[in-house]
Amino acid sequence: MASGGCVGVDLGALWTKAVVMGGGKVLASGAVRSTMKPEKPVGELVGRLLSEAGLLADGAVVAATGVGRKHIASKAQLTDLMAFSKAAIFLHPAARLVADLGGQGVRLMEMEPDGTMAGFTTNDKCSTGTGCFLDIMAAALGVEPAYMGTAVAGEPAVINTSCTVFAESEVVTLVAKKRPKEEIIAGLNEMVAKKVVAMINAVSARGDIVMGGGVAMNAGVVKAIERELKRKLVMPPQPNMLGAIGAALTVGGRS
Repeated sequence: MASGGCVGVDLGALWTKAVVMGGGKVLASGAVRSTMKPEKPVGELVGRLLSEAGLLADGAVVAATGVGRKHIASKAQLTDLMAFSKAAIFLHPAARLVADLGGQGVRLMEMEPDGTMAGFTTNDKCSTGTGCFLDIMAAALGVEPAYMGTAVAGEPAVINTSCTVFAESEVVTLVAKKRPKEEIIAGLNEMVAKKVVAMINAVSARGDIVMGGGVAMNAGVVKAIERELKRKLVMPPQPNMLGAIGAALTVGGRS
């Protein structure tokens, strides 16, 4: 095995993601549930990924981002906004807006043609559009969170509120009325999409929009956003890994 390796770790609210990069490519990637004490699970995850990439832990350089970035040892630390921006421009230089649909927040980063971040917008305190919201709805429906993005429905159910508490109550009522779960899921995905599209329209986005974050892995939400916007979105191969990729790029992931 060779020594070295550029490692990016994104310690998010729900999931901790990590990538090993070299030569401008992701050599290995993985994720574990976030914990209050991340040192051990992060160390195990990084060790496994370095082994998959054929690299030794000795000489590996780690950079961290995310809400828990200060809780692990690393050579460099950067904010989520900077990490997502770096990764989006690296993967798609024509990006002019980056949408991070994360576990507990929705963030938009406006990009200049030279790759610098011109500004950013975050959602209000409402959790609609986040992974946490969709996880709660999945639990109310008795399905796995991953199913929320793959369910095929006929007519989407109408969800009248975006408040998590009241939306959960609506879901329970619809289930009691024997409404097919797939139609309820479609309605929830459309509601999430409307929330995200309202934010995008508020910044008058021009140019390519790159999607990132765990919710971007929900195909139902992505398709609903595209229908609302009437345009195609740029989907990276691993949208949930954008933060980790951006972190790895700061410590030499391009080389």
